[in-house]
Amino acid sequence: MKKQSILLFISFLIISIGTSCTDMLKVSSNSMLSDDIVFSNPDSTNQAIAAIYDIIGQNNSYRNRLWIQMGVNTDIEYRSGWSYPSTIALTKSDDYFALYNSNVSVGDGYNNSDAANPWSRIYQGIERANLAIAGIRKYGGPAEGNDMGQFLGEALTMRAYFYYDLIKWWGDVPARFEPVSEATIYVAKSNRDTIYNQIIKDLQEASGLLYLPDGSSYTTTTKRVSKDAARGLLARICLSAAGYSMRPVGTSDAEIKVTVSDIRRKELYTIARDACRSIISDGKYSLASNFKDIFYDQCQDVDTHGREAIWQLPYNLGLRGRMLYNLGLPRDADGKNNTVSVGGQFKITPSFFYDYNVNDSRRDITVVPYKITKNTTLGVMEQSLSASVIGFNLAKWRAEWSKTPISGTDDGISPIVLRYADVLLMFAEADLFLGGTEGETYFNMVRRRAFGQSVNTVSPYDLTLTLDNLKKERAYEFCGENIRKYDLERWGELKSAIDKAGSNMTALRNATGDYATVPTTIYYKYTVNDAITTGERILTIYGLQRGETDDKTVIEPTGGWTKKVWTQAKATAKDASGNTIETEYYLSDGFISSMYLGNPDKRQLLPIMSQIITTSNGMLTNDYGY
Repeated sequence: MKKQSILLFISFLIISIGTSCTDMLKVSSNSMLSDDIVFSNPDSTNQAIAAIYDIIGQNNSYRNRLWIQMGVNTDIEYRSGWSYPSTIALTKSDDYFALYNSNVSVGDGYNNSDAANPWSRIYQGIERANLAIAGIRKYGGPAEGNDMGQFLGEALTMRAYFYYDLIKWWGDVPARFEPVSEATIYVAKSNRDTIYNQIIKDLQEASGLLYLPDGSSYTTTTKRVSKDAARGLLARICLSAAGYSMRPVGTSDAEIKVTVSDIRRKELYTIARDACRSIISDGKYSLASNFKDIFYDQCQDVDTHGREAIWQLPYNLGLRGRMLYNLGLPRDADGKNNTVSVGGQFKITPSFFYDYNVNDSRRDITVVPYKITKNTTLGVMEQSLSASVIGFNLAKWRAEWSKTPISGTDDGISPIVLRYADVLLMFAEADLFLGGTEGETYFNMVRRRAFGQSVNTVSPYDLTLTLDNLKKERAYEFCGENIRKYDLERWGELKSAIDKAGSNMTALRNATGDYATVPTTIYYKYTVNDAITTGERILTIYGLQRGETDDKTVIEPTGGWTKKVWTQAKATAKDASGNTIETEYYLSDGFISSMYLGNPDKRQLLPIMSQIITTSNGMLTNDYGY
């Protein structure tokens, strides 16, 4: 590595790092040193590692584009704001992505010419990792058990994380595993299987170098890569590499297929299972006894090890990241928990609420039929019932749980990349593929927690481990957590799963099939929760559960109940002239068919944006028909 390269790197680091990384990763101003000095000293090397993490909080990066926009619209989640009967107006990048209708000209930060766009941001992170990896290898003396080994492991893991996301979102991409030189400024795309093989090797190396959680001062927080974070990422990448993916057919079409050999597929599942087994054997983590605690702790910025969260993206509390602001339970500004309105980018596919077992504690934390609004007449906040069955909201993140009041678009809630439940279910999936006998135990541990059972005792809610049961369990467990879309893709089921959700919604509307016993009418009333000093009004609903068919307004005429049509509620739309047009069920064929505009199996991947193509010196082109 040339001294000039590291000087430029550290200079840029000083300018860019600012306050966007966590305090433990702040960079001092005295960093203008040559690479042999920087990467032979733990303090200055730690600053170089901070620069890699810093990419996560940059504008048009994970903070406000990548994490919150790329994983939407599956069989259980959809992007709100464009749904029928409203006119579908494709005005923002996430509208195009959610409807599988992307094009090379999408703006909204994706075509920026100043390199402040998601593609370039990720490659900036890769370049910073490459510089650190090269410098540490040459000058740092990295080994298992020393700080330089930790730093090298972090750089390798973060580079693998960035490449995995590039592959998820763009498929075949340029492979850069050395710092950029004059000869490698412009490079063509590489087959993603080649990249997978490299980052799998990198993560295996990193797993041997990194400290265990709480094994050093550098791994006391879930916001920094530890040995178990690298192992968990390794397992996830191996499952993706072994699964289905969208591949180009010439330049004008795409197909979904498995590209690795049967032998390699078995190897990948074995690596995944072994990585998960190592995390379990470490004994550093356990399932939260209460499902709510996972997300309450996340909103409270609890980042210690020993709970369920293994790895989180390092946002600086209150300064970076729009996790709750975009994905939280919709809530009007209350002047206390949030001085701006928050939440609502995700909604939950209506039929999915009814797919949960009524005793599953995950349901009422994950999905609710209301939002929080301000009742200006009474001067209180209240749970405001949705207009109809299409109003189920994602509720895992709530403003009233936040450690710091939310005053703008950035709330600083750190996304959980990996939690222990995922490790247990990935083990179960790999073990099932390999014909093992251990996976069912771990699969049912996750189910037992969900139903309030002891995770180590046989439960009446235990199920036989089958692939179909496991797919459902992952939906119930990880809804809204930026996981489902990529699970469906590697199973080769993205379009078919969304289509099945459409059939489920039709059955829900018509009260047929699996939804024949869902009540079509609900009853609700308000009560003041005396435990809340603000006098917040709490909504009580009857009719959401199967079998709740009594007419509350008749059997309790003075109970304060209001009757409401629910699954067959109707909406009135207007044409361009303002005239009322045909009244439709909210769960109309129009709503159901608006889950995508392009074929999801032909549009799983994004096109490389035109600005990137233009500046690639002819090395990059699009395929898949873009």
